[in-house]
Amino acid sequence: QLNSYVAAGGRWGLDAKDSGVYVLPPREKADENLNVYRGTADAISQNIDFIDKFDPEYVLVLSGDHIYKMNYDKMLAAHKEAKADATIAVIGVPMKEASRFGIMNTEEGGKIVEFEEKPAEPKSNLASMGIYIFSWNVLKEALHAMKDQSGCDFGKHIIPYCHERGKRLFAYEFNGYWKDVGTLGS
Repeated sequence: QLNSYVAAGGRWGLDAKDSGVYVLPPREKADENLNVYRGTADAISQNIDFIDKFDPEYVLVLSGDHIYKMNYDKMLAAHKEAKADATIAVIGVPMKEASRFGIMNTEEGGKIVEFEEKPAEPKSNLASMGIYIFSWNVLKEALHAMKDQSGCDFGKHIIPYCHERGKRLFAYEFNGYWKDVGTLGS
């Protein structure tokens, strides 16, 4: 149905050369039944060859189970201005809820100095929104290095890998409405 909707002839602003909407079905894995993606980063990892065809400088990664309205141009401008390797959209959450999220501890200017995945006692309330801009070469290196991780995940594997290697990670603070609707409770 998604293919039909996208192909219905509406103007999406994607009618320039080398642009458009592509639906890339997951690649079947004999050992996983219907679990075709093994973590949040696996969908990108499975499609490195497709992304490489376009030789992008930057890659925007979005989660499909969130409701919000964000101007990605502003986030990209912040990424470029900071000369970041990765920019992670964050939103302030109540401290009592912070342990449910990946938390970014930043210094002045938004540089991420520590990343905590669902910490029992968070040091900050800046929660990752699951929206990332990566410089493609940095993301590709991390995906190749982490490809054998079970359930390759941005919060558990890719972001820590980049941080441990001294990559320039920055938080982009979002102040609008955002809701994670990925669970029944949400």
